[in-house]
Amino acid sequence: MRLPDGARVNIRSLVPADLRRGPEFFNRLSARSRYLRFMMPVPTLTPNVLAMIARQARNPRCAVLLAYVRHASGTEIVGGGRVVATRRRGNCEFALTIVDAWQRRGVGIALLRALVTRARALRYRHIDGEILAANTAMLAVARRVGFRARIAAGGGGVVTVSRPLWPSATARPSSGSGAVA
Repeated sequence: MRLPDGARVNIRSLVPADLRRGPEFFNRLSARSRYLRFMMPVPTLTPNVLAMIARQARNPRCAVLLAYVRHASGTEIVGGGRVVATRRRGNCEFALTIVDAWQRRGVGIALLRALVTRARALRYRHIDGEILAANTAMLAVARRVGFRARIAAGGGGVVTVSRPLWPSATARPSSGSGAVA
């Protein structure tokens, strides 16, 4: 897709080779971006986190997507997002991270729209995310993609954003193979 500033961003599923680039991607996040994404100070990307992402990428009920740009010297990963099942039947949760240099350029909107599309393809009925109230930019992205916000249970400065994935609360995806009901 083309961003408002003319840059072209591509979105695709994560492949195992991308995991080697995880630390490079993580190191391009400021301490503030890491805090806003993980809701706590996170100084390093641990092997356990990379292993979890790898498991999610292989899980047929999850999706892990990357946003990247092409340069003459190769590709640059500028964002990543995931959709994972929750304990609530038919629901999934998203998370999304954009490197600082690419924030406020439209990458988050494009990536979140792609995650919503993937969640529908996975036959989920509803998608949620938890965002720190201080992360006003991410809250604005979620609202632009049709999410409604409410203070999370327990407060703590966390806002839950959510939206149905089908046109109405009574509409349900047709059942078939791989349906999440």
